[in-house]
Amino acid sequence: MTRAEEQGAPPERLPAGACPTTRVALSEGTLVITDLHLAPLGDERTNRFVQLCDQLEGVPALICLGDLFDMWVCRRQAGMGGSVPVLDAFERLVRRGTEVHLVPGNRDALIGAWFEKRTGGRLHPDGFVGEMEGGECAVFVHGDALCTRDTGYLRLRSLWRFWPVRLISWLAPMWFARRVGSRLRGISESTKPIKLAEEKAIQRDAVRRVAREARATALACGHAHDVRDESLGEGLDPVRWIVVGAWEWEQDLLRIGEAGSLQLGSWATIGDR
Repeated sequence: MTRAEEQGAPPERLPAGACPTTRVALSEGTLVITDLHLAPLGDERTNRFVQLCDQLEGVPALICLGDLFDMWVCRRQAGMGGSVPVLDAFERLVRRGTEVHLVPGNRDALIGAWFEKRTGGRLHPDGFVGEMEGGECAVFVHGDALCTRDTGYLRLRSLWRFWPVRLISWLAPMWFARRVGSRLRGISESTKPIKLAEEKAIQRDAVRRVAREARATALACGHAHDVRDESLGEGLDPVRWIVVGAWEWEQDLLRIGEAGSLQLGSWATIGDR
């Protein structure tokens, strides 16, 4: 029983796409990162990420749980100075035998199916359910759809999923995309201070409901930028909730270990930093 149910109140409605149905087999050694917020025009952080990708050897899969880029509003951004090296790095990873899985976040929700053709990776617009060794299952999502009390944001999220908006994103010239992107970013930043922290937060009830829907024992996400690893609920069916830290922050990496175990760690342990 969720907290809302215990208090006699109906749980907040989950938005469309909150419960992923795609299932992906994941092997030991898979790495999970999130919230890189890379600059499409490129910067030192972008270069550093590309270098680290090129250092990965023997990694079965690299999963990014959204907000790979700080802003993505049109297909033509794939040709920008900071985007090209990142997409090329993913393509090289795939050629070396590492699967690349991308779950779009709130900042880059308009990344489309072209990503798969460009990089050889897989795009999961709604996230996916990872099936791991030992029979363990975990849900992998960005986390924004779990903010069920932020009704204003959820309306904007539904707009991004509307097919005419996605068509415009595909066809829009760069000048238009930049103007729209700046406008949306400004609206987002201006509304943050007036929203209550609880209103903006990922809701525990939503985490449990999504995990239960997928018949998973754990849910891993990003979005919150606040590392978390806790058990939700008591009894025989608790759900482990893991929030991976934003890339280059403390505990900015999740690794799948033996028998499907999930281990928080730091990307600083990979390669020379």
